[in-house]
Amino acid sequence: MSDEAPDKTALHEVLYNLDGQLKLRRPTGPTTPTMNYVLIESTYEGDAARFGNLQNYDDRFELRKGIPLTGRIPSDAAYRMRDDYPDNIELHESLYNLDRQLVVNEKVKAFLDAEGIQHVEYLPMKVLNHKGREVKERYFIINMLPLVDCIDLEQTQYERNPLAPKKLMEVSNLTVIEEKIPADFQLFRMDQVQSAILIRRSLAEKLKAAGFRGFNIAELSEFDAA
Repeated sequence: MSDEAPDKTALHEVLYNLDGQLKLRRPTGPTTPTMNYVLIESTYEGDAARFGNLQNYDDRFELRKGIPLTGRIPSDAAYRMRDDYPDNIELHESLYNLDRQLVVNEKVKAFLDAEGIQHVEYLPMKVLNHKGREVKERYFIINMLPLVDCIDLEQTQYERNPLAPKKLMEVSNLTVIEEKIPADFQLFRMDQVQSAILIRRSLAEKLKAAGFRGFNIAELSEFDAA
Protein backbone atom coordinates (compact mmCIF):
# COMPACT_ATOMS: atom_id res chain seq x y z
CA MET A 1 0.00 0.00 0.00
CA SER A 2 1.10 3.56 -0.61
CA ASP A 3 2.89 5.48 2.13
CA GLU A 4 2.25 8.84 0.51
CA ALA A 5 1.11 11.82 2.56
CA PRO A 6 -2.65 12.14 3.11
CA ASP A 7 -4.71 14.55 1.04
CA LYS A 8 -5.91 17.21 3.47
CA THR A 9 -8.76 18.13 1.17
CA ALA A 10 -10.41 14.76 1.81
CA LEU A 11 -10.51 14.50 5.59
CA HIS A 12 -13.18 11.80 5.58
CA GLU A 13 -11.51 9.67 2.90
CA VAL A 14 -8.91 7.05 3.77
CA LEU A 15 -6.19 9.21 5.29
CA TYR A 16 -3.41 6.68 5.77
CA ASN A 17 -2.74 3.07 6.54
CA LEU A 18 0.01 2.05 8.93
CA ASP A 19 1.33 -1.31 7.74
CA GLY A 20 -2.22 -2.46 6.97
CA GLN A 21 -3.31 -2.19 10.60
CA LEU A 22 -5.21 1.04 10.81
CA LYS A 23 -7.38 2.89 8.33
CA LEU A 24 -9.58 5.93 8.62
CA ARG A 25 -12.47 5.79 6.20
CA ARG A 26 -15.57 7.68 5.15
CA PRO A 27 -18.51 6.55 7.30
CA THR A 28 -21.36 4.81 5.52
CA GLY A 29 -25.01 4.50 6.44
CA PRO A 30 -27.07 6.84 8.63
CA THR A 31 -25.30 9.69 10.35
CA THR A 32 -24.85 9.52 14.10
CA PRO A 33 -25.09 12.35 16.63
CA THR A 34 -21.90 14.37 17.10
CA MET A 35 -19.88 12.93 19.95
CA ASN A 36 -17.72 14.83 22.39
CA TYR A 37 -14.69 12.69 21.57
CA VAL A 38 -12.71 12.18 18.37
CA LEU A 39 -9.68 10.20 17.25
CA ILE A 40 -6.20 11.70 17.27
CA GLU A 41 -3.09 10.29 15.63
CA SER A 42 0.27 11.39 14.35
CA THR A 43 0.51 11.97 10.61
CA TYR A 44 2.95 13.49 8.13
CA GLU A 45 2.94 16.04 5.36
CA GLY A 46 5.42 17.58 2.98
CA ASP A 47 9.03 17.04 4.00
CA ALA A 48 8.18 15.89 7.53
CA ALA A 49 10.47 13.19 8.87
CA ARG A 50 9.00 9.72 9.27
CA PHE A 51 10.07 7.30 11.96
CA GLY A 52 10.02 3.54 12.46
CA ASN A 53 9.58 1.69 15.73
CA LEU A 54 11.04 2.76 19.05
CA GLN A 55 14.58 1.41 19.33
CA ASN A 56 16.35 0.01 22.40
CA TYR A 57 13.15 -0.73 24.29
CA ASP A 58 12.04 -4.34 23.96
CA ASP A 59 8.80 -3.76 25.89
CA ARG A 60 7.51 -0.90 23.76
CA PHE A 61 4.05 -2.52 23.57
CA GLU A 62 3.67 -1.64 27.25
CA LEU A 63 3.10 1.89 26.01
CA ARG A 64 -0.44 0.86 25.08
CA LYS A 65 -1.31 -0.86 28.34
CA GLY A 66 -2.12 2.21 30.41
CA ILE A 67 0.51 1.50 33.09
CA PRO A 68 3.03 3.92 34.65
CA LEU A 69 6.37 3.80 32.87
CA THR A 70 8.25 6.77 34.30
CA GLY A 71 11.81 5.67 35.00
CA ARG A 72 11.44 2.45 33.03
CA ILE A 73 12.27 3.74 29.57
CA PRO A 74 15.99 3.20 28.79
CA SER A 75 18.02 6.38 28.39
CA ASP A 76 19.01 5.31 24.87
CA ALA A 77 15.44 4.62 23.69
CA ALA A 78 15.10 6.46 20.40
CA TYR A 79 13.09 7.06 17.27
CA ARG A 80 15.28 7.28 14.18
CA MET A 81 14.40 8.82 10.84
CA ARG A 82 13.55 6.13 8.30
CA ASP A 83 16.21 5.36 5.70
CA ASP A 84 13.58 4.87 3.00
CA TYR A 85 12.69 8.58 3.24
CA PRO A 86 16.16 10.17 3.12
CA ASP A 87 14.90 13.59 2.02
CA ASN A 88 12.29 13.89 4.78
CA ILE A 89 14.08 15.67 7.59
CA GLU A 90 11.70 18.36 8.86
CA LEU A 91 10.68 17.94 12.49
CA HIS A 92 7.05 18.77 13.25
CA GLU A 93 5.48 19.19 16.66
CA SER A 94 4.19 15.60 16.50
CA LEU A 95 6.27 12.85 14.90
CA TYR A 96 4.74 10.19 12.65
CA ASN A 97 5.94 6.73 13.75
CA LEU A 98 5.05 3.11 13.06
CA ASP A 99 4.26 2.46 16.73
CA ARG A 100 1.28 4.83 16.49
CA GLN A 101 2.47 6.65 19.59
CA LEU A 102 1.90 10.34 20.20
CA VAL A 103 5.44 11.69 20.19
CA VAL A 104 5.40 15.43 20.83
CA ASN A 105 7.84 18.26 21.43
CA GLU A 106 8.06 20.65 24.37
CA LYS A 107 5.65 23.13 22.77
CA VAL A 108 2.84 20.56 22.70
CA LYS A 109 3.73 19.36 26.19
CA ALA A 110 3.51 22.93 27.49
CA PHE A 111 0.18 23.40 25.70
CA LEU A 112 -1.30 20.27 27.28
CA ASP A 113 0.05 21.23 30.70
CA ALA A 114 -1.57 24.65 30.36
CA GLU A 115 -4.87 22.93 29.50
CA GLY A 116 -4.61 20.95 32.72
CA ILE A 117 -4.50 17.54 31.01
CA GLN A 118 -4.43 14.78 33.62
CA HIS A 119 -3.80 11.02 33.57
CA VAL A 120 -0.79 11.22 31.27
CA GLU A 121 2.93 11.05 31.74
CA TYR A 122 5.56 12.39 29.35
CA LEU A 123 8.35 9.92 28.69
CA PRO A 124 11.52 11.53 27.30
CA MET A 125 13.25 9.74 24.45
CA LYS A 126 15.86 10.52 21.85
CA VAL A 127 15.18 11.50 18.26
CA LEU A 128 17.91 10.57 15.78
CA ASN A 129 18.47 11.87 12.28
CA HIS A 130 19.38 9.73 9.29
CA LYS A 131 23.02 9.64 10.40
CA GLY A 132 22.09 8.44 13.88
CA ARG A 133 22.84 11.78 15.51
CA GLU A 134 20.54 13.09 18.21
CA VAL A 135 18.57 16.22 17.33
CA LYS A 136 18.62 19.17 19.71
CA GLU A 137 14.86 19.46 20.16
CA ARG A 138 13.37 17.41 23.00
CA TYR A 139 10.50 15.00 22.39
CA PHE A 140 8.27 12.93 24.63
CA ILE A 141 6.01 9.91 24.26
CA ILE A 142 2.62 10.64 25.81
CA ASN A 143 1.72 7.64 27.96
CA MET A 144 -2.01 7.67 28.81
CA LEU A 145 -3.10 5.88 31.96
CA PRO A 146 -5.13 4.08 33.00
CA LEU A 147 -7.14 2.61 30.13
CA VAL A 148 -10.83 3.54 29.98
CA ASP A 149 -13.68 1.03 29.65
CA CYS A 150 -16.18 2.96 27.55
CA ILE A 151 -16.87 1.13 24.27
CA ASP A 152 -20.52 0.69 23.37
CA LEU A 153 -20.55 -3.00 22.48
CA GLU A 154 -24.09 -2.82 21.17
CA GLN A 155 -23.39 -0.09 18.61
CA THR A 156 -19.79 -0.98 17.72
CA GLN A 157 -19.18 -3.73 15.17
CA TYR A 158 -16.33 -6.06 16.09
CA GLU A 159 -14.97 -9.55 16.55
CA ARG A 160 -13.31 -10.91 19.67
CA ASN A 161 -9.59 -11.56 19.42
CA PRO A 162 -9.29 -15.37 19.81
CA LEU A 163 -5.88 -15.00 21.45
CA ALA A 164 -7.03 -12.24 23.82
CA PRO A 165 -10.83 -12.39 24.23
CA LYS A 166 -10.98 -9.09 26.11
CA LYS A 167 -9.56 -7.30 23.06
CA LEU A 168 -11.59 -6.40 19.98
CA MET A 169 -10.58 -6.76 16.34
CA GLU A 170 -12.15 -6.04 12.94
CA VAL A 171 -13.65 -2.94 14.54
CA SER A 172 -15.95 -0.58 12.67
CA ASN A 173 -18.60 1.96 13.65
CA LEU A 174 -16.62 2.59 16.82
CA THR A 175 -18.97 4.06 19.42
CA VAL A 176 -18.39 4.97 23.04
CA ILE A 177 -20.65 5.48 26.03
CA GLU A 178 -19.63 8.97 27.05
CA GLU A 179 -21.14 8.62 30.52
CA LYS A 180 -18.49 5.99 31.26
CA ILE A 181 -15.65 8.41 30.50
CA PRO A 182 -14.55 10.33 33.63
CA ALA A 183 -14.82 14.08 33.12
CA ASP A 184 -11.11 14.65 33.75
CA PHE A 185 -10.01 12.22 31.01
CA GLN A 186 -9.44 14.40 27.95
CA LEU A 187 -6.80 12.26 26.24
CA PHE A 188 -6.83 8.48 26.67
CA ARG A 189 -6.76 4.96 25.28
CA MET A 190 -9.56 2.43 25.63
CA ASP A 191 -9.08 -0.94 27.26
CA GLN A 192 -10.54 -3.11 24.50
CA VAL A 193 -9.17 -1.19 21.50
CA GLN A 194 -5.80 0.06 22.66
CA SER A 195 -4.59 1.20 19.25
CA ALA A 196 -7.09 4.05 19.18
CA ILE A 197 -6.36 7.30 21.02
CA LEU A 198 -9.32 9.51 21.91
CA ILE A 199 -9.28 13.21 22.65
CA ARG A 200 -12.06 15.49 23.79
CA ARG A 201 -13.40 17.40 20.80
CA SER A 202 -12.99 20.82 22.42
CA LEU A 203 -9.33 20.06 23.20
CA ALA A 204 -8.74 18.81 19.65
CA GLU A 205 -10.13 22.07 18.29
CA LYS A 206 -7.76 24.07 20.49
CA LEU A 207 -4.86 21.89 19.40
CA LYS A 208 -5.71 22.51 15.76
CA ALA A 209 -6.16 26.24 16.31
CA ALA A 210 -2.70 26.41 17.90
CA GLY A 211 -1.22 25.41 14.54
CA PHE A 212 0.68 22.33 15.67
CA ARG A 213 1.77 20.14 12.79
CA GLY A 214 1.76 16.36 12.66
CA PHE A 215 -1.69 15.62 14.07
CA ASN A 216 -4.71 14.12 12.35
CA ILE A 217 -8.19 14.40 13.88
CA ALA A 218 -11.05 12.15 12.73
CA GLU A 219 -14.48 11.03 13.87
CA LEU A 220 -14.77 7.76 15.81
CA SER A 221 -16.90 6.29 13.03
CA GLU A 222 -13.89 6.53 10.69
CA PHE A 223 -11.85 4.07 12.74
CA ASP A 224 -11.28 0.73 11.05
CA ALA A 225 -8.71 -1.70 12.46
CA ALA A 226 -7.93 -5.35 11.92
